[in-house]
Amino acid sequence: MKKIFKFMTLATAAVAAIVFTGCSSDDEFLTSNGGEKAPQTRAAKQDFVIDFEDFEASMMAGPTSEGQNCIIPFGSSADQSDITFIMNNDGNFVSVFNTVKGKTSWSRGGVALSHWNYWTNPADSVDGWWYTYHNQCSVYNESSVSGSNANAGHSGSNFGVVYGYDDIWWHEIAEPKFVFDSPRELKGFWYANTAYTYGVIMNGNTWENPGSGSANSLANNHGWFKVIMYLYSDVNCTQLITTREKYLADYRDDNNKVEPVTTWAYWDVNVEGVYAVKFNFVGSDTDPVDGLNTPAYLCIDDITIR
Repeated sequence: MKKIFKFMTLATAAVAAIVFTGCSSDDEFLTSNGGEKAPQTRAAKQDFVIDFEDFEASMMAGPTSEGQNCIIPFGSSADQSDITFIMNNDGNFVSVFNTVKGKTSWSRGGVALSHWNYWTNPADSVDGWWYTYHNQCSVYNESSVSGSNANAGHSGSNFGVVYGYDDIWWHEIAEPKFVFDSPRELKGFWYANTAYTYGVIMNGNTWENPGSGSANSLANNHGWFKVIMYLYSDVNCTQLITTREKYLADYRDDNNKVEPVTTWAYWDVNVEGVYAVKFNFVGSDTDPVDGLNTPAYLCIDDITIR
């Protein structure tokens, strides 16, 4: 309750401050020494970058790269994870974890705060550990030192990990989203794969939990995997402005392959009036029992809004 109250208080204060500042800067006139009004001026639009560095440390996924404090373990009777949302100090970015069937957790969909970057196996791990759910909070960034958990983001150490999709099989997961404090022009952001997603795309894997099952290597089976982004003009995601989509991997045509990125890449958006952003993941590796097998994750950083 304390966390939720703090979130509401900070968000309300941030919106109030922005509205007040916007009104005063837009509507005031410059006056001359003689008291006459000078030509009306308006504040120039300014870019603001959400880089995930000014989030409280208590919101960080941990204590390992599995992010146990953000998830409800399989079979647990808990109603919510230890962390239920992330929000920056300016209050202009918020992601509240989804509540599905009365349980609030990142494992139900949301954006987790992370700095983990294990994209190879540590010496004391089993072979292939780096592309299992035990490492689901790590970015795959070959420009960083694997396992250092520093400078793994696009412009710093921290980044967001988007997880979730439209689950029509288990009905235990929903599409993740984040919201701004008011409608903004979303200019773009940097994205990268998680180590878990990248490793499965290239190698496939066998699940340890919650039971039996496996994911196929898309690279070896001519598969594909795509993220869809929905942009809304309201916080409740009822007024859709437009959609954007990007293939994270596509091996169907050898002459036009889309290889998964191995470091941060830029997603140019340039859409005005965006209040909320929602994501979904779709791919070729699905089955009637478990649905989407390719891990539905995406790392994001340096979101530029105006």
